[in-house]
Amino acid sequence: MSITRNDLKIFKPEQLGTSDDAGGQRTRNAVQSGKLNELFTAISDIDHAQSSLDIVKCYPALDTIDTGTLLDAHVFISQPPSDPLVSMLLVEADALDDEDRMVEMKEILESSVTAGSLIRQGAPGFLPNQNSFSREYLQSTYMFDGKEYRKTTSLRVGQVIAITVEYAGIEDADWPRKTHYAMVTDTNAPGNSEGNIVFDPPIDFATPDYNVTVNATSNCTKLRLTNEASPLTFHGVSKLTAASSNKNLAVQAVQQNLLPVVLSEQVKTGQAISDGDIVRKTVSQNATTAQSYQFALVDVLQGANIAVDYTPITSYTSGGIQYGSDDAIVVVSSDTVSVTLSRKPDLNTPVSLQYISGVSYQNYDNADAFPVDRELVPNTLTGKVTRQSTPYQFTERDGALYITVYSGFGVTIQEEIRAAIVDYQTGIITLENGISNLVYVGLVIAPESANVATFVLNASDALLDTFYVQVFTVGDVLISASCDSNGTVTGTGISGSIVNNLVQLSFTQDVKLSTLRYDITEQVRNLPPADIYGLNPLRIPNAGIVDIYRAWGTIAVSHTDYQNIVSPSNGTVITIRTGSNFVDISDATGASLWTATSDLFSVDSAAGTVTLNSDFSGFTAPFILSDTISELALVTAVNTNTVTISAALSREYPIGSSVASVQILGDLQARVGKVRDMTSWANNWDLDGEAAQGTLNTVDYPIEVTNAAAVNEDWVLVFTSTTAFRCVGKRIGQIATGDTVNDFAPINSLTNQPYFVIRAGAFGAGWNPGEAIRFSTVASAKPVMPIRTVQAGHSQINTDRAVLAFRGNEA
Repeated sequence: MSITRNDLKIFKPEQLGTSDDAGGQRTRNAVQSGKLNELFTAISDIDHAQSSLDIVKCYPALDTIDTGTLLDAHVFISQPPSDPLVSMLLVEADALDDEDRMVEMKEILESSVTAGSLIRQGAPGFLPNQNSFSREYLQSTYMFDGKEYRKTTSLRVGQVIAITVEYAGIEDADWPRKTHYAMVTDTNAPGNSEGNIVFDPPIDFATPDYNVTVNATSNCTKLRLTNEASPLTFHGVSKLTAASSNKNLAVQAVQQNLLPVVLSEQVKTGQAISDGDIVRKTVSQNATTAQSYQFALVDVLQGANIAVDYTPITSYTSGGIQYGSDDAIVVVSSDTVSVTLSRKPDLNTPVSLQYISGVSYQNYDNADAFPVDRELVPNTLTGKVTRQSTPYQFTERDGALYITVYSGFGVTIQEEIRAAIVDYQTGIITLENGISNLVYVGLVIAPESANVATFVLNASDALLDTFYVQVFTVGDVLISASCDSNGTVTGTGISGSIVNNLVQLSFTQDVKLSTLRYDITEQVRNLPPADIYGLNPLRIPNAGIVDIYRAWGTIAVSHTDYQNIVSPSNGTVITIRTGSNFVDISDATGASLWTATSDLFSVDSAAGTVTLNSDFSGFTAPFILSDTISELALVTAVNTNTVTISAALSREYPIGSSVASVQILGDLQARVGKVRDMTSWANNWDLDGEAAQGTLNTVDYPIEVTNAAAVNEDWVLVFTSTTAFRCVGKRIGQIATGDTVNDFAPINSLTNQPYFVIRAGAFGAGWNPGEAIRFSTVASAKPVMPIRTVQAGHSQINTDRAVLAFRGNEA
């Protein structure tokens, strides 16, 4: 039986709309081609005012009464909405099942962001509505090769973190296991000497303090980074910005906003380029399509001082968002630093490395003579002193060394006392009375003097004309400069440039870089709170910016021409483009005039003609003739506004042609999986039992299915007597009862056709109560998840549409 375009249909689910029940199984309600609002509702004034996000489900299907095959079925958005505030995506997810409804579909969309590596074990106990914690909780220690090291995790504004309650054993009613996702909004807010990390939204539940024990476990509150390992593939559409017939396609965009976004400005003042009291040296190279980079460096300082984080810090941009060392792997060797990024960087943006240079800094042990022309670096000292014959580890703070001592009889009293005063310029440390045996290591530096500076702005989307910098010269004279919108920095004794967030400055006088401070304003993407759409924006990958093309993915390049047909009459010949892949005539209601027998018009694609065979009586004028040229291509690379394909296009496509990412559904054909019998079945869908005495004869009587009615389901027939049985679906539940003396054809109430048919002759004899027959059926349809996003703003478009194309080849 030949497959025609009438056999390719897109069916609606059980329920459309935005409720939690929307979605569900495939029905027989087909989407009417050309009719508006068949899947999505109309966009309202409120949608335009506050933005909207709509998620739907539908089923592209081969709808025939046999088991014919549609080879390599695929769908794509062939025509995007005309309104620039409206966009559409197809979300491809292996986890999407026929029974999934809105709740499950939202869980699938949130599956890309999960709690990741540990920042700090034993985080503070949080209270409901708390939205900050001290920066000291970004510091932790770890053991490696028998040595203790100190690690400081750096966070950036816009980064997502997770606050979790974790422990082994049975869940505690007072401290249930929970995870709170939040975005960092400030990395150095006032509140204590260390500064505070501020996050949003505030945590909405309490967590146990570090000394609270749950199931014999303490430190149950943990701070974690987040993982973005998306199991999702997004398929979108863009337009050619230049005509093309070759392998390089210039497109309007290669990424798209999954979520509605509102931009705001955030002012950052007093930003330093020093890491505490250490000014790291910055080097960079332009990003390519690679994710691994080598820096040839022979002056990277390394050491065992736990007060110093020797690891070089990396910075790069991906998807317009700035990422750091937490999204990269950095490996230091004797003359090379290797950096492997977790994301593909934006082409030609800087991949930067900040490191402690051995030219400027040296490791120092006080067992050695203090070096000439050097100064101690504050907050890099670690070691011990002795008091009353007892050694104590000291803490360095505010130019002094402190120890914590314990005293008291019966009741322990904890007291912090000053052990020494530090003169950083001379390296002399004066011990307090009763303190002796100072042993320490630290960093030393030559007196500061630099005439250039290179650093990366602490901003993802900086407004360059807001950049203002100040620094003291070695003679303690304050000099300053500002920047214009082109990235040119000018001022008193300072000149330079900012390109792709990389700042390069020159000074007419030597300066102390530790005193450099700058102000910058950046644009911040404000995502809708979770309670508006029931979707947590912090669990959407890359802040809702998704790639709509990918290497080794398939795209469809297409262009459609439209002609008005005035006064149609039998025999009229109309010229179209030769080689058109799809030709149709539609009336004012959007109804197609195409028929498999060419009753109303016929097409000669090779000749480039359409011949009218009717005056279209019974249809509503005006009539529109459309002819589409299109082809599929393999993507080999995706760069900024460019998609590269494996071979040149077969013809030239004009500017404005659609370039759509294709979701491949595979071969669509209703079929039956492996049939097996067993002695018993205990509602365990993952386990088969021993073979039963009876056997279903599927060789002479195969289980019958059709493309029009088969569903994706696992089935079991459980015998309740020697002849009677009940039929249960894994997802659908029990649907019918039957017996071995009659054909069994359970009816699908959504399609009014049998799910499958088992002929009576297949059962034979010998069945016992409790025995079971298991098999699966596969539908000639697969669920897909289109999403429509409306950005807030004023639209001048009253009528708009997007087109979902469904294609394949006949076997």
